[in-house]
Amino acid sequence: MRVNSKLLTRLTLTGMKNNRKRLIPFLMAATFTIMIFYILTSLAYTPYIISNGEEAFYGAGTIAIMLKIGSRIVAFVSAIFIIYANQFVMKSRKKEMALYGVLGMSKRNITFIMILETVINILITVGIGILAGTFLNKISLLILYKIIKQTPVNGILFETKALINTVVLFGIIFLICLIINVASIRVGNPITMLKSDKTGEKEPKVKVFTFIIGIITLGAGYYIALATHSTFAAAQTLIISILLVIIGTYCLFIAGSIFILKMLKKNERFYYKTRNFISVSNLIYRMKHNAAGLASICILSTAVILLLTCGSSLMLLGENNINNMYPTDVRVEFEDDEKKPEEYYTNIINNAIKKSDVNNAELICRQYESIMLTKEGDSYIYINYLGDIDNNKDVYTVALDDYNRYIGKDIKLADDEILVYTTDEEYKENNQNIMNICDHQYNVVGEADYKALHYIFDPTMALFERYIIVFKNEEDIDSIISGNTLTMNNSEKQTYIGYDIKGTLDKNSMNIFKETVNSIDGNATVSFKEEERTFFYNIYGGAFFVGIFMAILFLIATVMIIYYKQMSEGYEDQKRFEILAKVGLTEREAKKTIKRQVMILFFMPVIAAIIHSVVATGIIRLFLRMILVVDSTVFAAAIGIVCIIFFVIYAIVYKITSGQYYRIVYANVR
Repeated sequence: MRVNSKLLTRLTLTGMKNNRKRLIPFLMAATFTIMIFYILTSLAYTPYIISNGEEAFYGAGTIAIMLKIGSRIVAFVSAIFIIYANQFVMKSRKKEMALYGVLGMSKRNITFIMILETVINILITVGIGILAGTFLNKISLLILYKIIKQTPVNGILFETKALINTVVLFGIIFLICLIINVASIRVGNPITMLKSDKTGEKEPKVKVFTFIIGIITLGAGYYIALATHSTFAAAQTLIISILLVIIGTYCLFIAGSIFILKMLKKNERFYYKTRNFISVSNLIYRMKHNAAGLASICILSTAVILLLTCGSSLMLLGENNINNMYPTDVRVEFEDDEKKPEEYYTNIINNAIKKSDVNNAELICRQYESIMLTKEGDSYIYINYLGDIDNNKDVYTVALDDYNRYIGKDIKLADDEILVYTTDEEYKENNQNIMNICDHQYNVVGEADYKALHYIFDPTMALFERYIIVFKNEEDIDSIISGNTLTMNNSEKQTYIGYDIKGTLDKNSMNIFKETVNSIDGNATVSFKEEERTFFYNIYGGAFFVGIFMAILFLIATVMIIYYKQMSEGYEDQKRFEILAKVGLTEREAKKTIKRQVMILFFMPVIAAIIHSVVATGIIRLFLRMILVVDSTVFAAAIGIVCIIFFVIYAIVYKITSGQYYRIVYANVR
């Protein structure tokens, strides 16, 4: 049957109008994802961040990289989410398209309707998304500048490259959705599609192999997360742990949920009660279709909780980290083959201070020597290339005379006696009294004072556990260092000098100071606390900013999956409750049954997500130690607060969507 384009257009618009309860939320969610992608992409290319390859401010290049990485992650998640949500929308359209086929409309005409509908969807979502993104772009830039403590800028720019990237990306995503939709209609039989909702279902069987895989992978993921105790190990195993937990979550939702429900069904005392009988029976069939969706909600919820926790921790601990990295306003580090007297280095600094015309407080000088060792059994030995990297230790050695001056005491050590301070929990638990260091045996007679060398530690590079070892004299240190023959372990005498500034230090004074120091000693590294504070907030503020957008995207995806699940299940359960009402199910019993069923399905993912997040706390905190000092109390408080806030938001979504579900299910039961 030939149908003119005007009629097809009218049928398309009518179909979209009749399906608005499913279509409008889909279009809104797609518009939000497009807006988020456009904002991140346009900020990555804006001259307020990078202009002609030049940074607009110190650290802007790193922010641009994070924005680009964030936009790529958004693109990947958006593709999965839009294609997934499209399946829910299309599910309700199949009967409509089948009806067109039964009435004699050709598959070409039906394809035309679907193409036209897709074009309309693209125009609405991409158009509104880019328009909203353009207006919110400036607000987002101001928020970013506020987070990274930069001076706000005037003006707004329209980024053509971001526009092209957005149109091309989401055009491809909607094209994929169209291909999937057309294929499902062309392959399907119209009569079969019309009767699909009346076709009986077989009770799902427990997938034993999937269930076992789920238990093993989830258990392995949890074990790795809980058994990891070092930063380097966390860096190696975090991704593996995440992948195992994701696989385990999907497997257990798909197979484990059916197993538990069937166990409940076998419990006659529990099962043969009105509300339990209906709830369990319905849930067995619901889990068959929706287990993957529930697992997706769980994974997305976990991602939201952890992203917000890490982001808030970054900002809450910002100033604390800066003070740990830079105990003094100015930090100068020298490396030499031979140890020179402190006066040599202090004279260099005083000369630079005089030339840069900066008033200063008293100079703080620390001299030490560092080497990396690895623990093998009960001994600390030179690094073996084939050894276990996780057992590597950063060892800082200092002579007793220097140590006593640093802490203002007069401690005595006999031959082969040492003082030890370490961050290594395993060492503390063993309470070692003897240390075998590179074929030398020493008696540990006390704990070294961390404050003696705390100026030299950079807490953002804590890949390995650290040791401070105080030896009786320089000769003992040299005997340890000189025995090393591996190039990667070569050590030099290191001197740290730091001081606080009285007043302010401008850019010109900083440059004069650096040039003066480097002209005398080319091995010196000069850094300023104020300069690094700016860099710190630029880097971690940028990460926090991108993390917020990611969390918003995951939250939108979570809410939309929940909404479509409730709508889909509502329409599927409608006829079942009509039948139950006819055989005597009262309105009160129906409400209780519906509420019970919806609550189980709804809160199962978020409870699992909170458990995942709590288990992940340790390994995430260790991983973050690579970039900042993570206070366990602050981190625990952050994850607790985020979990509570997320649960409240989730409960609000439950209240809204469960009401919609009840209206659908019980509309014809009264």
